[in-house]
Amino acid sequence: MPLPYLPGEVWKQFQLRRIAYRRIRNVTDAQFQPRNHTHALTLKVDTDMVELSYGFVRGIRKIGCLGTGPLEVRIRSQEDLARATSLAQRSIEGL
Repeated sequence: MPLPYLPGEVWKQFQLRRIAYRRIRNVTDAQFQPRNHTHALTLKVDTDMVELSYGFVRGIRKIGCLGTGPLEVRIRSQEDLARATSLAQRSIEGL
């Protein structure tokens, strides 16, 4: 059941261990990983168009994933959140 709309007609739906952000299809999955003290976002962004950096952004196309897209972003600090905002926006606008 969709929860209140976010800007641009994006639904926020709580799953068992993650939060799914959807438009027509999933655009972003957010998971909290308490052991690592990180938030992991799975985005529907082409990994060839993004500069991958160790510990922040990685391509998961070839290793498989239970989620939305081929790009995983790990957020550990406010600086990481600021850097991840543009990637999340690209994922939402990409559909």
